[in-house]
Amino acid sequence: MKILPSVAFNDFSGSAGQVTARKVGDKTYLSTRTKHSRKTTPSQASIRCRFGNTNIGYSKLTEGQRLGWSYLASSLGEYATSTGNTTITGHNLFVSINTFRSICGKPITRSAPAQLLPSRYINVGDIWLTPEHVIFANVALIEGTDDVVLFEMYAAKSPAETNGWDKTSIVAVVASTDWGEVDLTKAYLEKFGIPIKIGQRIYIKVCKLNSECGYVKWFSMHGYFASERSTLHQRLYIPRAKIKMEMINPITQNYECDAIDYEISPGPKITSNNITVRSLQDFLVTCDFLHNGLTDAFDFERSYQYSRSPAERNFFIQCMEVKVYNNSTKKISLYCFAGVYTKHFETFGTYFITN
Repeated sequence: MKILPSVAFNDFSGSAGQVTARKVGDKTYLSTRTKHSRKTTPSQASIRCRFGNTNIGYSKLTEGQRLGWSYLASSLGEYATSTGNTTITGHNLFVSINTFRSICGKPITRSAPAQLLPSRYINVGDIWLTPEHVIFANVALIEGTDDVVLFEMYAAKSPAETNGWDKTSIVAVVASTDWGEVDLTKAYLEKFGIPIKIGQRIYIKVCKLNSECGYVKWFSMHGYFASERSTLHQRLYIPRAKIKMEMINPITQNYECDAIDYEISPGPKITSNNITVRSLQDFLVTCDFLHNGLTDAFDFERSYQYSRSPAERNFFIQCMEVKVYNNSTKKISLYCFAGVYTKHFETFGTYFITN
């Protein structure tokens, strides 16, 4: 992402045609690469509009607010660029922080924050870069906080292109994951218009960003060649087998299933599930729900796990046996064998399949 020179420098003097001049001390620097091409993708145009709108917002600040941004910028000291060490201006810091806040869905903040929370490095467990999938696994994100994960990507145009870090574009800002998995396949296609090609080099920047602060400083950098297998562990992508509400018959004579989100991982079988059940009559130790047929990933799966009552019953804990039959019998069975029996409960957590 690039900021226009008129935004980035206090002593920017103006431009004529394709040449722009800026004055630094006693020296004047000329540049011929300061204007954007008139040809833009929708995503590029959107980002430029954000910068433009944020830049206009700076002109509406009071003198005290501008001083606050200048003091905050001066506290950051020098940082390295391709042309040497430089310092960031209060104007540029205002634009940068508020642009990223806008990308995260936050309004412009006119007053400088009391402290800056810089973005942090973040590790991922594995990455699939194929024509069909752009997926990041084991993304460590604690949901329910101000943290989001910012993804930037760039696909090299030819094998001769060996450095594309300064060409990355924001693909997505993610506030939650699907059990640690982030699928950017659709977002990537919307951003670049064409799928990844096998053998193409993909440049990736990813960081954990505080959405309230919007200060991007540190980020993890990955560069991989697209292939049919994952970049880190050389695995084919196998989606997790799932059971959703539309796949079961949720109402029986005695029980009703309000929600079900049941998944098992490929390889060593681990289940993550959330099943909410309420009794229509008296409490029964066992309840069964028929399903309409599942994928071959299911046969007979059994897990011992916890469930809890709702808030009005103080989240009383029960010990449950959850079994999924997908053979001659097609049902999901829940059996409460210990704990405080309640007529309304939900399973939760991640557990090993023990059959």
